[in-house]
Amino acid sequence: MRNLMPELFRKRLFIEGFYEVDIDGSILKELLTELSTALSMTPLIEPIIFSPTGRGKGLHRGYAAYMGWVESGVAIYTWEDKKFFSVDIYSCKEFPDESAVDVVKRVLKASVIEYGEFRYH
Repeated sequence: MRNLMPELFRKRLFIEGFYEVDIDGSILKELLTELSTALSMTPLIEPIIFSPTGRGKGLHRGYAAYMGWVESGVAIYTWEDKKFFSVDIYSCKEFPDESAVDVVKRVLKASVIEYGEFRYH
């Protein structure tokens, strides 16, 4: 993909895996708050937490959440039946991947975790 704005740093970190906790709004709020602190991000809004449960396909039961940061934001999606999660962090500021992965692993008690990043320099 061609870098259309080379003077603007952008980074995206994807973290996925399987969780062992009972997911609810309070767990996702804790996760978003701890990610903000660990990555030194500046929250613009309180976490937005929602659930598609009861709408659409049964596969989409679970919770999702978003938090906007001055430096960009983070989205989290969970699939209750599969105990699967996906975290997408987008930032215009550098941050250590390992710090984000450690927070996600600890808060969600992740049994299996994979991650990778996409960036423009």
